[in-house]
Amino acid sequence: MTDVFISYKREERGRCVAIYNALVDLKLAVWFDAHIEPGTDFDREIEREVRSAKAVLVLWSALAADSDWIRAEARTGRQNERLVAARLDDCLPPLEFASVQAVDLFDRRDFHTGEGWRQVVGRIGRLVGRPGLGDYVRCEQAADAGLWRGWIAANPGDPLVETAQQRVAALAHRALPGPARAAPANPVAAEAARGGPARYWPLFAGSILLLVAVAALTFGRDDPDPPQQAPVAATASSDLPILPRPAEVVPMAAAGGGKPLFCRPDDPFVLSFVARRTDMPPVGNLTIGNAWLAWRECRGPVRVEGHVESGGGTLADSRRMADIVANELRARGIDPKAIATAGYGDARPLAGRAVDAIANRRVEIYLDPSR
Repeated sequence: MTDVFISYKREERGRCVAIYNALVDLKLAVWFDAHIEPGTDFDREIEREVRSAKAVLVLWSALAADSDWIRAEARTGRQNERLVAARLDDCLPPLEFASVQAVDLFDRRDFHTGEGWRQVVGRIGRLVGRPGLGDYVRCEQAADAGLWRGWIAANPGDPLVETAQQRVAALAHRALPGPARAAPANPVAAEAARGGPARYWPLFAGSILLLVAVAALTFGRDDPDPPQQAPVAATASSDLPILPRPAEVVPMAAAGGGKPLFCRPDDPFVLSFVARRTDMPPVGNLTIGNAWLAWRECRGPVRVEGHVESGGGTLADSRRMADIVANELRARGIDPKAIATAGYGDARPLAGRAVDAIANRRVEIYLDPSR
């Protein structure tokens, strides 16, 4: 049975896909009209799904509020109190839904980092029988080991428990003293590290939190590495227009420089793409940000590799996907000289996945140690 039915206006598809991906990451069964099978009677399939879903998430916008279809779907969800409402812009929902609180998801670029997203997920969690989902999002946002342990104890049967345990392990690992800690660069930091006056604690805590955030990135992919093959094609630069450089570009480290601990030569960051599309989904911004944080410490060569599913994409698609992601990395501040892109077409499907599986449509970002 579907956990969440998403009702949205087709013009808002990009943002709908980002929300869909975020909900799937929470191990929810999510349906929206991209899942309609060719040749089916689409209005009857939509009716069947919206009636059977445990929660109906309506994404209101100025366009959606004017749609009879979306009004009907929202009405169906409200009949038995399954409606969850969110706003994608500063619109007024239809008058008949004025009494239903709509949470704003347009007040920040990364919607999943805000309080509104926690409220939406919390409401969905209660409807699908997983009341701890809202608190799970709070733990993700806070990156606090104590909160994670409390969540695990309170939600032992939730399918996200294993992921939560990985988060705790990552935080605990980074909290341990390393064998080769560099001496603080200034006396204020040194005093804080020795347990100096309380007024220096924010400086010390901020440094620890930065390490914790990067450390959490090392846990996130369970798939085994795909078999190594010779690349179908590779390019050192993109024919796409280069995005404007940020105010400060971090240069690649000299040979033997950087911090290998933060490099990921065998465990790439992965961006999943939408079927038959080469534009990066909005949810990819989070992965790009995580890769940038890790690279600032690693500062070695960056390999950006594009892949597509068999029958759903071409070699040119995989090249373009890699180039788009490389442009985003340059825009964040990664030294352009560090980045090389490659397109592999459908030659490297994920291990254990069918060659035509949509999961194969992806871009992988490898961070190699400087050499």
